[in-house]
Amino acid sequence: MIAVDMDGTFLDENGRYDIERFEKILEELEKREILFVVATGNQISRMRHIFGEQSDRLAYVVGNSSHVIVKNETKILKNLSEKQLEHLFAYYEHHFDDYHIVVSSPENSYMTKGAFSCDNLADKASLDYYNNSFPNVILLDNMSEMPQEAINKITMKVPMSAEEKVTNDFRREFPDLVPMASGFGALDVVLPNIDKAWGLKQIMTLFDISPDELMAFGDGDNDLAMLSLAYHSYAMENATERVKEAARFIAPANTKSGVFQVIETYLKEN
Repeated sequence: MIAVDMDGTFLDENGRYDIERFEKILEELEKREILFVVATGNQISRMRHIFGEQSDRLAYVVGNSSHVIVKNETKILKNLSEKQLEHLFAYYEHHFDDYHIVVSSPENSYMTKGAFSCDNLADKASLDYYNNSFPNVILLDNMSEMPQEAINKITMKVPMSAEEKVTNDFRREFPDLVPMASGFGALDVVLPNIDKAWGLKQIMTLFDISPDELMAFGDGDNDLAMLSLAYHSYAMENATERVKEAARFIAPANTKSGVFQVIETYLKEN
């Protein structure tokens, strides 16, 4: 099994990948019955948009690892409780705009019109990239307008100067949830003990796959558990030092298609 993070790992600096090159890799993996797993904090709706016709041939650990899917079949979906949502909505009532809070189900994402246009981040390009990472965004005048829907992901993006304080305040206020840095200054709200390693273990159990049969690639702190699980663990050249220390190997940067290079070399040599 091969598991990859997306932003900063599988995708290039423009949020894209070489479709034809991946098709050749995927065909060879399928011949060898090697499952390709996308492990990302993003929702399945974005992954279907990114992978298009290839999407049904992959497995996914998505939505902050709360949603496990194998070839278009949901195996596990864990949602935030109604009590947790009420607490979050009450506590952040006056910060939905300036914290750019996005509340998501597997198919839809909800945010206020103010959050979508708020310009208190480092630059407009950063805000645009963040907004565009949530397909099927539904803009509301107020979050109280949000329809009743099962929610498995909440994300916020605060100015860098406030990130540490917001994170510490969150830990004190919500002991039953975990704030996880997911890259590009975003914070994901994660259920305790639910991480990429947990999601991968669910798939590994289904297919009787051991850690020494797992290859994993990542670049951020939310990839640490996944890299610790996999024997063939690769930190991207562009990863943080903490991630590089956790991995056994270093892959070329995402800007150099490092994931593709490593997999192609493995397939050629084995």
